[in-house]
Amino acid sequence: MTHSTRILSAVHMAGNALLLWLGYYWLGVGESRTSSLLWSAVIAIVLVSLSCWLHGATFVYFVGKVDLPAAFRTAVRNLLAVLAAVIVVLLLYFLVARWVDNSAVPGYNISSWLTLKLRKPVRPTAIFRIFNVATWLVRWVILPVIVLPWVAAIASGGWHAFRRRLATKRLYWIQAPLLLLCALWVPFLLLGWVPYTGNFALEMVSFAIRLLAAYLLFAAAWLVLAFLTSAGRPLLSHPTTEAKP
Repeated sequence: MTHSTRILSAVHMAGNALLLWLGYYWLGVGESRTSSLLWSAVIAIVLVSLSCWLHGATFVYFVGKVDLPAAFRTAVRNLLAVLAAVIVVLLLYFLVARWVDNSAVPGYNISSWLTLKLRKPVRPTAIFRIFNVATWLVRWVILPVIVLPWVAAIASGGWHAFRRRLATKRLYWIQAPLLLLCALWVPFLLLGWVPYTGNFALEMVSFAIRLLAAYLLFAAAWLVLAFLTSAGRPLLSHPTTEAKP
């Protein structure tokens, strides 16, 4: 691991903590007055922009064409393009969520049609399980594998990269979902697991340890995912690569 990569890891530890605190603060901002509503909108814009800048710079750095300061400068120049890409991704996930909300009627219709054609009862719950599996695959496998290399290319190349994506290996179809689960799902399992000891002090110590472990897991899994998304061409494997502004 190079010195720049260690610095990037430290920046991620501090930056993500700041983003989480800012998100927590944003959730507590009232919206009863116009001024509060405007302040909430400003915080939301700052939160999203900082998130795109930090993670966009990580993608740029791991592509292996620039050093760490230049990666952050490139991410700033391409920030609007990255924000546009994030909006597209959020829209895709919104459509998936809408599909889940409206899947009850198609599920019952398919169940009735199969029952009629097969002459055997097909329960709607069986169809819903198939829908749930398909939705899970779309959310955690198909969309991430498609959009993450695309966003990484945009972070590095700007608006001109909207029509291309970084090349990935076939193994990425397994690596990306596993790392996403480690970054976004397992930490919540750690936080949700509350061992009962009957001692408040021990339970608080347990929570602090689980919180730290969940945060470290999130940060580490996301950094590895960014590394793999950038086609494995970071400065770690090319320590003599000349930095280009």
